[in-house]
Amino acid sequence: MTLLFFWTIVLSLQLTIAQNVPCAPEEACRVWAEEGGRALLPCHLSRRRMKSSFRQLYKGLALRWVHHGDSSQRKRHLVLMVEPSGVKKMARSTMHRATVWDPGFIRGNFSLRIEPLRKEDAGTYVAVVKFAREVLCCQVELGVVSVTPDSPGPLIESEPIQLTCNSTHPGTPQEIRWFHGDLLIASSGRFCSLNQTLVISRSFRSDSGPWVCELTFADGEKIYATYNLKVIGFAEPAVSVVYAAAGSDAHLPCLLNDNPTDYGISRVAAHWSYAAMREPKAITTLSNGSNRNFTLHLPAVGLDDAGWYTCEIAVQGTNITKNITLAVMTVTPSTEGIIMEGSHLLLTCNLSYHTGKELFMWKYLGLNPTSMSWPEAASTSFGLLSQGSTLEFPQVLPNDTGTWECSVHGPDGMSGSVQYHLEIAGARIALAQPRAAEKITLGLIAFLVILVSILALTCLKQRTRSRNFPALDLMLASALPGKEVKDEGQEEKGLQI
Repeated sequence: MTLLFFWTIVLSLQLTIAQNVPCAPEEACRVWAEEGGRALLPCHLSRRRMKSSFRQLYKGLALRWVHHGDSSQRKRHLVLMVEPSGVKKMARSTMHRATVWDPGFIRGNFSLRIEPLRKEDAGTYVAVVKFAREVLCCQVELGVVSVTPDSPGPLIESEPIQLTCNSTHPGTPQEIRWFHGDLLIASSGRFCSLNQTLVISRSFRSDSGPWVCELTFADGEKIYATYNLKVIGFAEPAVSVVYAAAGSDAHLPCLLNDNPTDYGISRVAAHWSYAAMREPKAITTLSNGSNRNFTLHLPAVGLDDAGWYTCEIAVQGTNITKNITLAVMTVTPSTEGIIMEGSHLLLTCNLSYHTGKELFMWKYLGLNPTSMSWPEAASTSFGLLSQGSTLEFPQVLPNDTGTWECSVHGPDGMSGSVQYHLEIAGARIALAQPRAAEKITLGLIAFLVILVSILALTCLKQRTRSRNFPALDLMLASALPGKEVKDEGQEEKGLQI
């Protein structure tokens, strides 16, 4: 990866240096620029003249850039003019495209910038600068180079394309080379170089990116042009197998790397089909959708849903397909029916489809599922052996009761998982007894709390009545049996007083 990045930087520097070689001040030179990009036509005072004319640069300064056209068009027309008063005049053809940097005048810089560059801008440019009693003349030959495709807009994966390298150079190139990134393209396979055209018979999503054309002429001059190719295809990562537990939902991804509507493409549709036992079956057709995401949702999948699915997307009349296999996961115990404590047990993780590269891992989630792995959680369950997709219990213990999870892992991490709840007959009583004792204890505590509350409330009511209604208390006391002796004694004490 580091080496790839290094060669990309080297190639970029080579392209920059080759097309932006500085011209010597007050000398004729040639400049190459790409169509649609920026062209800088240099015009500078030499250091010697700058020292002698520095204080006189703004005295009656006038600048005039004239375009003489290329060899086929010898028309001469004004591009830009700056009068001594500072007023600027520009031609209609270069209006808002041709500019000069006014602050650069004081540094002797009268360069002309054209952006965006057109093919008809090629030709010879002459600048005449007048200041004080001096005159500066600059002559620059502007060459335009470009790479044009045979069809504009983005390419749909699997479509062919032709890239043609064009230049306004009067000579014929002696050598033509094509690069994709830093990779030199050879004429083989799906690539064929004919004259100045590169033919790609079948495109892939990986073809997206810059394509560079290098033209070498007889005088040794090399010029370059770049085209940024966009190929619409399926997004990464390319998932070929989806693992889902039986009874759970499955999502089969079908996602484009770009939205076609961003490029003005409105005709987008997706069609899913399913092949089970070699019998293709249509599932659904999504017209437009999100124009990028056509993921298929399958609720509560079973073994009957496992198989080979195909997502076919039609973009502007071109079809691209993607195949995805749904692998359904199940766990099968070696013992059918009731599992007794102390028995030997095997739990096997089954897949409806195998790639041969799956790595199986078992995890104990306990009675209430957690993220703790089974060697930590089942510390009291000794002798567990995990061999690939099979988990062995030499002797089933009560602590083994709970949920066990089997997960499938690939190069990019976990791909899917399935859970199995293990119930042990001998462990039900052991687990039920503590729960019954807890219920009885809680019941007794609740009963005692209620009883104490009733007694406290009764005493509080009696005290309240004695303070507020003493006569009523005497009447009640005389009416109640067992209270007569106490009342008579109280009367005798009152008479004696």
